Amino acid sequence: MFKSASASASATATATATITHITTPSRLLVTRLLNINTTSISRFRIQPTFTRPIITQTSNFHTTTPLQAPDPKVAQFRMSGNTKDAPPPHAMVHFKNLLSSKREFGEFRTVMHTGLYSQIVAMEVPVGGDIGDEVHTVDQILLFTSGRGLATVAGVDQEVNAGDVVVVPAGTQHQFVTKGDSPLELITVYSPAEHKTTTKHATKEKGDEEEEAGKDEAPGWSQRSKTENEKDGLVKESGKYD
Repeated sequence: MFKSASASASATATATATITHITTPSRLLVTRLLNINTTSISRFRIQPTFTRPIITQTSNFHTTTPLQAPDPKVAQFRMSGNTKDAPPPHAMVHFKNLLSSKREFGEFRTVMHTGLYSQIVAMEVPVGGDIGDEVHTVDQILLFTSGRGLATVAGVDQEVNAGDVVVVPAGTQHQFVTKGDSPLELITVYSPAEHKTTTKHATKEKGDEEEEAGKDEAPGWSQRSKTENEKDGLVKESGKYD
């Protein structure tokens, strides 16, 4: 139905008065829409996203924008390292961006690589969580990549932040607690290995359960001495293998 110019002006004034009670970003959005003629409006729609509405121009068919879930890329990292129950080949292992500021694996513990004399493990300690007050019979080096925490080693406290490194000698009591409102992320290097080559613990509780049940033991071949490995030809100073 045709509306007079005065009626249109009145409707616009009413809409303008109404949007004065809307927050500034939304008021700007509605105001812009009011300035678009009816033909143009039919070519636009509002799509929801995680954080804010956006206007996208569309054709006559319906389209949707997929929501991208965080990708921890755990599988990609694990494919780079040795997660088999056997000594690794004599070749380079490269973990691209493993020390990035935010990996967000979403898992408490993930073994990345196990070698003859060392093991690389990624850890993400949730807000309010801790690693556990414990003692290992192997050396441990912790490289902190994100978050903030409190380290306690042999009864001595030390605040730790991204970029810090803590060394825990074999047979030494230690505990690490997350502080602040973000997870504490770190890479741990054990020497020799401490966990099973395929270990993935979603939570600390799951890890404790498997350790208590004897299901998370390092493989025997990772506990052998240098003398044994050299005698059996697994390690040669020549660097040449058949």
